[in-house]
Amino acid sequence: MSRRIIDSNKKKLESEEGYVIKHGCGLRIALCYPNTHEIGMANLGLHTMYDLFNSIPDVSCERVFLPDKSEMPEYEKSRTPLLSLETQTPVRNFDVVAFSISFETDYLNMARMLQLSGIPVWSKDRNHFHPLIVMGGAASFLNPEPIADFTDIIAVGEGEILAFQLVDAIVENETKDEILLALAGIGRGFYVPSLYDVIYNDDGTVFDYIPNEKTVPRRVGRALASVNPKEGTLRRAIKRGETELADFLVNQEIFCPSTSIWSPEAEMGERLLVEISRGCSQGCRFCWAGYNYYPPRVVPAKDILAKAREWRHKTNKIGLVSTAVCDHPEISTILRELRSMDYRISVSSLRLDQISDELLDALVESKDQQIAVAPETGSDRLRRVINKNLTNDEIVDICGAVFDRGMLTVKLYMMVGLPTETQEDLEEMFVLVERIKNRMLEAGKKFGRAGKIIPSLNGFVPKPNTPLQWDAICGEKELKRRIKYVCKGLSRIPNVEVRFMSARIAHEQALFSSGDRSVAKVIEAAARYSGDLDKALRETGTDPLFHTSRTRSYDEFLPWSIVDSGLSFEFLKTEHKKAQKALSSLPCPAVEKCTTCGVCPSTWLADAPQSLIQIQPAKIREALAAAAV
Repeated sequence: MSRRIIDSNKKKLESEEGYVIKHGCGLRIALCYPNTHEIGMANLGLHTMYDLFNSIPDVSCERVFLPDKSEMPEYEKSRTPLLSLETQTPVRNFDVVAFSISFETDYLNMARMLQLSGIPVWSKDRNHFHPLIVMGGAASFLNPEPIADFTDIIAVGEGEILAFQLVDAIVENETKDEILLALAGIGRGFYVPSLYDVIYNDDGTVFDYIPNEKTVPRRVGRALASVNPKEGTLRRAIKRGETELADFLVNQEIFCPSTSIWSPEAEMGERLLVEISRGCSQGCRFCWAGYNYYPPRVVPAKDILAKAREWRHKTNKIGLVSTAVCDHPEISTILRELRSMDYRISVSSLRLDQISDELLDALVESKDQQIAVAPETGSDRLRRVINKNLTNDEIVDICGAVFDRGMLTVKLYMMVGLPTETQEDLEEMFVLVERIKNRMLEAGKKFGRAGKIIPSLNGFVPKPNTPLQWDAICGEKELKRRIKYVCKGLSRIPNVEVRFMSARIAHEQALFSSGDRSVAKVIEAAARYSGDLDKALRETGTDPLFHTSRTRSYDEFLPWSIVDSGLSFEFLKTEHKKAQKALSSLPCPAVEKCTTCGVCPSTWLADAPQSLIQIQPAKIREALAAAAV
């Protein structure tokens, strides 16, 4: 093994606080984030799963990251296998290798990490001597099929629910086959690809998935926390009839998804990150996070504030993580109390129609000189297509309120290539940015300075389980032309700094978002060729346009249909037809027993008593284990 690699890992560890090293445990889990340490340690999902796994008795969890570009040559030269961060143990020596994947583009990195570990990439090439390969994270909600043939188990749902069921199945069964059957038989939360045969039509589309074991369900339901992300093992506690025990544990300890390891070298590493809510009620038709995290749920203010008090001695910076910060019903209390603790508050992105004076005051106090908002397009008509119910006049007025507080730099998230987009729609983007810039300069006069408008352009990529899943991505050449046209037009406006994602990257995302199992061979080859996707496509004879650039009919069985998201077909179809007519829809009401989209009756544990909602999952697990002795 390379001493340089080991020393590099130890140096990263020395800069951190809060990591856990447990010796002599019966089950060892390598928690892999398929990107670099700097990026991975900014991911709350990784922090949450690390905390949960290490809270379980006789289970140890260590982190593993993709080597950065400066480290990769040393791995290849020394032939050092991929190592864990905490104890520098080869990944192949763990019992379970669990990948937390947030973005489809990291599928390539997953395959590369398996290759670096000396673990066969294809599940069919592994035996009982190899670790179990588990995949979870946000990507599991979307379309796990492109990497289904790499994985033994895909966790379809939120980790707070599934971590303990996974560990139970591994501990309670002796062989790999028994573990896989036990998890698949649950029917919700665990997808075992090897237990399904994929049947294709003559035209290459998927006909159906056929279980090859009698106890395996036809479709796999996803598992969500019933009321808020703290539910954890609620289903398990209720199933065992331990309601008194669960009642006793209410509020005994705080479980709030947040930073668990202090890692100042990571992106946003000097900031406490706290998830205050999950999901969004607005129903923007392109947004996978909104639809795939239905119903929207919140973490109670008291838990958020308790976590903030716990970390205040470490930092005075806090980031509130949410797709809709101002939708939190207790946001005023949260902001007021955080300000009283002298926290400098930041948010990832703001919904334009929910920006409050109180939040702006908090951001100004925090000396935050830039905020990010998402008008998505310059066209009022296109905004109705995607169900973003704001007009250009409203956007300019809201940005004006931001500028009047002295925050003169605004980042604008915008998309190119949306369904039904016309040349006129693109030109309206110039008009909107010009108006926002003029409003910024007007406000800047009283502050004696000017700011910047930063449009960030991305190509539209259709996402599974959204109303636009049937649409094709704009062709690569045409998308490139549109992005170039918009960039050129915006660059002519003073005080505007344009950033953009290439059309090529958008098409790569579309391939991994919409592909079926046949795309796995492309990913494996590209990983071997250091990410050269063109070479991989040529070698495998794969036509990417089949997966990305054709409009799908409502009758087609979509590759991701193996996972039952809970969203009804008729609901998504209706929303798609309304998009084609540029008709708006009302937000999700997020009320119990609503049947509009189908999610709540299918995934929400609506009969759970309120006293069981706020529970520390690790304490339940420990108490149940102790009670069983």
